Amino acid sequence: MKNRLHTEYVLLGALFQGPKHGYEIMHFLDSALQSTWQVSSSQLYVLLKRLESQGLLKCSLKIQKTRPAKRVFTLTPVGKKGFLEWLRSPVEHVRDLRIEFIAKLFFFHRLSVKGGRDLIKIQIESLEELEKKFKKGRDKENDPFKKLVFGIKIITIEAWLKWLIEQATPFIGKAY
Repeated sequence: MKNRLHTEYVLLGALFQGPKHGYEIMHFLDSALQSTWQVSSSQLYVLLKRLESQGLLKCSLKIQKTRPAKRVFTLTPVGKKGFLEWLRSPVEHVRDLRIEFIAKLFFFHRLSVKGGRDLIKIQIESLEELEKKFKKGRDKENDPFKKLVFGIKIITIEAWLKWLIEQATPFIGKAY
């Protein structure tokens, strides 16, 4: 499930606490993750259909007396397992911390899922290794521009490490 779009995991997370129809999913995303994650309604339905065809969701029709039937989506056990695997895995690229990692912290907090502190610890270790690699690269580099690029990468990682320790860890708290 590693190659799945990050947005697909967010949709699985939106259904983690129970079934929702499309409008409820959009409302959840807009109200809870609006500042970090945006999905258009056309994209939403394409992704829901794809997740359903892959067996991660199931869909049922909810008949209404005075309105058209609603398609209600529910996580399958395979979908739940895939979401939790994604949730507990560190992001691979520094650029993914800003959106994907923040979404993971949101779900740990919102869903009261255990493992958030472990994720932060693993993410810190991953960033520290990357920082060492970039510092070695910078120290061996003679080209001034390439040194400059290594410098911004190192400073970015240092800022993320500080944020993870000073802000993300207390946000998750000791219970998770």
